Amino acid sequence: MFVEERQQRIIERLRERGKVTVEELVEAFGVSAPTVRADLAALEVRRMLRRTHGGALPLETSLYEPPFDEREAARHDEKRRIGRAAATHVRSGETVILDAGTTTHEIARALAEMKVRDITVVTNNLPTAVLLMDSAPQISVIVIGGQVQPRRRANLGALAVRFLQPLRADRVFLGVSGVDAGAGLTAVDFDAVQVKRAMLEHAGEVIVVADSGKVGQTAFAQIAPINVCSLLITDSGLSDEDAAALTDAGIGAIERC
Repeated sequence: MFVEERQQRIIERLRERGKVTVEELVEAFGVSAPTVRADLAALEVRRMLRRTHGGALPLETSLYEPPFDEREAARHDEKRRIGRAAATHVRSGETVILDAGTTTHEIARALAEMKVRDITVVTNNLPTAVLLMDSAPQISVIVIGGQVQPRRRANLGALAVRFLQPLRADRVFLGVSGVDAGAGLTAVDFDAVQVKRAMLEHAGEVIVVADSGKVGQTAFAQIAPINVCSLLITDSGLSDEDAAALTDAGIGAIERC
Protein backbone atom coordinates (compact mmCIF):
# COMPACT_ATOMS: atom_id res chain seq x y z
CA MET A 1 0.00 0.00 0.00
CA PHE A 2 1.32 3.44 -0.96
CA VAL A 3 1.92 5.94 1.84
CA GLU A 4 -0.70 8.28 0.33
CA GLU A 5 -3.21 5.44 0.08
CA ARG A 6 -2.66 4.42 3.71
CA GLN A 7 -3.06 8.01 4.86
CA GLN A 8 -6.27 8.33 2.87
CA ARG A 9 -7.60 5.21 4.59
CA ILE A 10 -6.74 6.78 7.95
CA ILE A 11 -8.80 9.86 7.06
CA GLU A 12 -11.69 7.65 5.94
CA ARG A 13 -11.65 5.67 9.22
CA LEU A 14 -11.51 8.94 11.15
CA ARG A 15 -14.61 10.25 9.37
CA GLU A 16 -16.48 6.98 9.92
CA ARG A 17 -15.58 6.50 13.59
CA GLY A 18 -14.96 10.00 14.91
CA LYS A 19 -11.53 9.06 16.28
CA VAL A 20 -8.67 6.64 15.65
CA THR A 21 -5.96 5.16 17.84
CA VAL A 22 -2.40 4.25 16.98
CA GLU A 23 -3.04 0.71 18.20
CA GLU A 24 -6.01 0.08 15.90
CA LEU A 25 -4.18 1.57 12.89
CA VAL A 26 -1.15 -0.65 13.51
CA GLU A 27 -3.44 -3.68 13.45
CA ALA A 28 -5.48 -2.48 10.47
CA PHE A 29 -2.55 -1.71 8.17
CA GLY A 30 0.10 -4.11 9.42
CA VAL A 31 2.72 -1.42 9.97
CA SER A 32 4.73 -0.30 13.00
CA ALA A 33 3.58 2.25 15.58
CA PRO A 34 6.33 4.71 14.52
CA THR A 35 5.05 4.49 10.93
CA VAL A 36 1.49 5.26 12.06
CA ARG A 37 2.69 8.17 14.20
CA ALA A 38 4.60 9.55 11.20
CA ASP A 39 1.42 9.29 9.11
CA LEU A 40 -0.58 11.15 11.75
CA ALA A 41 2.10 13.82 12.05
CA ALA A 42 2.14 14.35 8.28
CA LEU A 43 -1.66 14.59 8.15
CA GLU A 44 -1.70 17.06 11.03
CA VAL A 45 0.80 19.31 9.24
CA ARG A 46 -1.55 19.30 6.26
CA ARG A 47 -4.48 20.13 8.58
CA MET A 48 -6.30 16.87 7.86
CA LEU A 49 -6.64 15.87 11.53
CA ARG A 50 -5.64 16.78 15.10
CA ARG A 51 -3.30 14.42 16.95
CA THR A 52 -4.09 13.38 20.51
CA HIS A 53 -2.26 11.16 23.00
CA GLY A 54 -2.40 7.71 21.40
CA GLY A 55 -4.39 8.67 18.31
CA ALA A 56 -6.18 11.45 16.44
CA LEU A 57 -9.45 13.36 16.13
CA PRO A 58 -11.06 14.99 13.06
CA LEU A 59 -10.23 18.55 12.09
CA GLU A 60 -13.29 20.38 10.83
CA THR A 61 -11.28 22.36 8.29
CA SER A 62 -10.13 19.21 6.46
CA LEU A 63 -11.13 19.26 2.82
CA TYR A 64 -13.93 16.80 2.07
CA GLU A 65 -15.63 16.14 -1.23
CA PRO A 66 -19.44 15.87 -1.06
CA PRO A 67 -21.45 13.64 -3.44
CA PHE A 68 -21.83 14.67 -7.09
CA ASP A 69 -25.31 16.17 -6.68
CA GLU A 70 -24.20 18.45 -3.84
CA ARG A 71 -21.10 19.57 -5.71
CA GLU A 72 -23.10 20.25 -8.87
CA ALA A 73 -25.38 22.68 -7.00
CA ALA A 74 -22.50 24.55 -5.34
CA ARG A 75 -21.24 27.68 -7.19
CA HIS A 76 -23.31 26.56 -10.17
CA ASP A 77 -23.27 29.87 -12.03
CA GLU A 78 -19.50 30.10 -11.81
CA LYS A 79 -19.12 26.54 -13.08
CA ARG A 80 -21.41 27.21 -16.03
CA ARG A 81 -19.35 30.26 -17.03
CA ILE A 82 -16.11 28.31 -16.67
CA GLY A 83 -17.54 25.46 -18.73
CA ARG A 84 -18.58 27.74 -21.55
CA ALA A 85 -15.21 29.49 -21.57
CA ALA A 86 -13.36 26.18 -21.61
CA ALA A 87 -15.46 24.83 -24.49
CA THR A 88 -14.22 27.63 -26.75
CA HIS A 89 -10.72 26.13 -26.53
CA VAL A 90 -11.87 22.92 -28.26
CA ARG A 91 -11.21 22.89 -32.00
CA SER A 92 -12.59 20.75 -34.78
CA GLY A 93 -10.74 17.49 -35.28
CA GLU A 94 -9.37 17.32 -31.72
CA THR A 95 -9.44 14.61 -29.12
CA VAL A 96 -9.91 15.96 -25.61
CA ILE A 97 -10.04 14.36 -22.18
CA LEU A 98 -12.74 15.56 -19.79
CA ASP A 99 -11.85 14.63 -16.22
CA ALA A 100 -14.47 13.59 -13.68
CA GLY A 101 -16.15 16.45 -11.85
CA THR A 102 -18.99 18.95 -11.93
CA THR A 103 -17.03 21.76 -13.59
CA THR A 104 -15.75 19.53 -16.39
CA HIS A 105 -19.33 18.31 -16.80
CA GLU A 106 -20.30 21.89 -17.65
CA ILE A 107 -17.74 21.81 -20.48
CA ALA A 108 -19.59 18.86 -21.97
CA ARG A 109 -22.89 20.70 -21.59
CA ALA A 110 -21.44 23.72 -23.39
CA LEU A 111 -20.02 21.58 -26.22
CA ALA A 112 -23.45 20.04 -26.72
CA GLU A 113 -25.16 23.44 -26.77
CA MET A 114 -22.58 24.81 -29.22
CA LYS A 115 -23.18 21.86 -31.56
CA VAL A 116 -19.43 21.28 -31.83
CA ARG A 117 -18.62 18.62 -34.43
CA ASP A 118 -15.73 16.37 -35.44
CA ILE A 119 -14.28 15.95 -31.95
CA THR A 120 -13.70 12.97 -29.71
CA VAL A 121 -14.26 13.23 -25.97
CA VAL A 122 -12.53 10.76 -23.66
CA THR A 123 -14.00 10.79 -20.16
CA ASN A 124 -14.33 8.82 -16.94
CA ASN A 125 -17.25 11.02 -15.85
CA LEU A 126 -20.41 8.93 -16.22
CA PRO A 127 -22.91 11.86 -16.26
CA THR A 128 -20.82 13.48 -19.01
CA ALA A 129 -20.93 10.34 -21.15
CA VAL A 130 -24.73 10.13 -20.77
CA LEU A 131 -25.21 13.85 -21.49
CA LEU A 132 -23.19 13.70 -24.72
CA MET A 133 -24.88 10.48 -25.80
CA ASP A 134 -28.31 12.05 -25.38
CA SER A 135 -27.62 15.64 -26.49
CA ALA A 136 -24.63 15.55 -28.83
CA PRO A 137 -24.66 12.45 -31.05
CA GLN A 138 -22.27 14.26 -33.40
CA ILE A 139 -19.51 13.99 -30.76
CA SER A 140 -17.62 10.71 -30.51
CA VAL A 141 -17.36 9.56 -26.90
CA ILE A 142 -14.89 7.11 -25.36
CA VAL A 143 -15.64 6.09 -21.78
CA ILE A 144 -12.59 5.26 -19.66
CA GLY A 145 -13.05 1.87 -18.03
CA GLY A 146 -12.41 1.29 -14.34
CA GLN A 147 -14.07 0.76 -10.97
CA VAL A 148 -17.28 2.76 -10.65
CA GLN A 149 -17.40 5.04 -7.61
CA PRO A 150 -21.10 5.86 -7.22
CA ARG A 151 -20.50 8.82 -4.90
CA ARG A 152 -18.32 10.49 -7.53
CA ARG A 153 -20.17 9.01 -10.54
CA ALA A 154 -16.84 8.24 -12.14
CA ASN A 155 -14.65 5.33 -13.18
CA LEU A 156 -11.39 5.38 -11.20
CA GLY A 157 -8.58 3.15 -9.97
CA ALA A 158 -5.81 1.10 -11.55
CA LEU A 159 -8.00 -0.16 -14.41
CA ALA A 160 -8.73 3.40 -15.50
CA VAL A 161 -5.01 4.20 -15.42
CA ARG A 162 -4.24 1.21 -17.65
CA PHE A 163 -7.08 2.13 -20.02
CA LEU A 164 -5.40 5.47 -20.72
CA GLN A 165 -2.00 4.00 -21.61
CA PRO A 166 -2.48 3.67 -25.40
CA LEU A 167 -4.39 6.95 -25.78
CA ARG A 168 -3.13 10.38 -26.78
CA ALA A 169 -5.24 13.54 -26.57
CA ASP A 170 -4.69 17.10 -27.74
CA ARG A 171 -5.58 18.46 -24.32
CA VAL A 172 -7.05 17.52 -20.97
CA PHE A 173 -9.52 19.59 -18.99
CA LEU A 174 -8.64 18.73 -15.42
CA GLY A 175 -10.83 19.14 -12.36
CA VAL A 176 -9.15 19.59 -8.98
CA SER A 177 -10.00 20.09 -5.30
CA GLY A 178 -7.26 22.63 -4.67
CA VAL A 179 -5.01 25.00 -6.63
CA ASP A 180 -2.13 26.44 -4.64
CA ALA A 181 1.12 28.10 -5.67
CA GLY A 182 3.14 25.96 -3.25
CA ALA A 183 1.17 22.71 -3.03
CA GLY A 184 0.23 22.65 -6.71
CA LEU A 185 -2.83 20.82 -8.03
CA THR A 186 -4.41 18.57 -5.41
CA ALA A 187 -7.37 16.23 -4.92
CA VAL A 188 -8.95 14.48 -1.94
CA ASP A 189 -9.01 10.96 -3.37
CA PHE A 190 -5.84 8.95 -4.08
CA ASP A 191 -7.63 6.76 -6.65
CA ALA A 192 -8.65 9.91 -8.51
CA VAL A 193 -5.13 11.34 -8.28
CA GLN A 194 -3.69 8.28 -10.02
CA VAL A 195 -6.12 8.69 -12.93
CA LYS A 196 -5.55 12.44 -13.17
CA ARG A 197 -1.79 11.91 -13.34
CA ALA A 198 -2.29 9.43 -16.19
CA MET A 199 -4.47 11.97 -18.00
CA LEU A 200 -1.68 14.55 -17.75
CA GLU A 201 0.83 12.11 -19.20
CA HIS A 202 -1.33 11.43 -22.25
CA ALA A 203 -2.41 14.97 -23.18
CA GLY A 204 -0.53 17.61 -25.13
CA GLU A 205 -1.94 20.54 -23.14
CA VAL A 206 -3.22 20.78 -19.57
CA ILE A 207 -6.12 23.14 -18.86
CA VAL A 208 -7.32 23.27 -15.27
CA VAL A 209 -10.91 24.33 -14.61
CA ALA A 210 -11.63 25.43 -11.04
CA ASP A 211 -13.78 28.07 -9.39
CA SER A 212 -11.96 30.73 -7.38
CA GLY A 213 -12.99 29.10 -4.09
CA LYS A 214 -10.50 26.30 -4.79
CA VAL A 215 -7.56 28.65 -5.26
CA GLY A 216 -5.33 28.69 -2.20
CA GLN A 217 -6.78 25.37 -1.01
CA THR A 218 -4.72 22.22 -0.49
CA ALA A 219 -6.37 18.79 -0.54
CA PHE A 220 -5.15 15.33 0.43
CA ALA A 221 -2.73 14.39 -2.36
CA GLN A 222 -0.79 16.27 -5.00
CA ILE A 223 -1.61 15.61 -8.62
CA ALA A 224 1.22 17.73 -10.03
CA PRO A 225 3.08 20.99 -9.42
CA ILE A 226 1.44 24.17 -10.65
CA ASN A 227 3.78 24.62 -13.62
CA VAL A 228 2.26 21.68 -15.53
CA CYS A 229 -0.84 23.83 -16.05
CA SER A 230 -0.72 25.77 -19.31
CA LEU A 231 -4.01 27.52 -18.55
CA LEU A 232 -6.25 27.95 -15.51
CA ILE A 233 -9.85 28.89 -16.30
CA THR A 234 -11.61 30.28 -13.25
CA ASP A 235 -14.22 32.88 -12.32
CA SER A 236 -13.91 36.60 -11.72
CA GLY A 237 -13.70 36.05 -7.96
CA LEU A 238 -10.00 35.22 -8.22
CA SER A 239 -8.02 37.94 -6.46
CA ASP A 240 -5.10 39.71 -8.10
CA GLU A 241 -2.91 38.55 -5.21
CA ASP A 242 -3.74 34.88 -5.79
CA ALA A 243 -3.31 35.29 -9.54
CA ALA A 244 0.13 36.83 -9.03
CA ALA A 245 1.19 33.99 -6.71
CA LEU A 246 0.15 31.38 -9.28
CA THR A 247 1.94 33.25 -12.06
CA ASP A 248 5.12 33.46 -9.99
CA ALA A 249 4.88 29.71 -9.33
CA GLY A 250 4.97 29.01 -13.06
CA ILE A 251 1.39 28.65 -14.25
CA GLY A 252 1.12 29.23 -17.99
CA ALA A 253 -1.83 31.63 -18.10
CA ILE A 254 -5.03 32.50 -16.24
CA GLU A 255 -8.41 33.21 -17.80
CA ARG A 256 -11.13 34.75 -15.61
CA CYS A 257 -14.75 34.62 -16.71
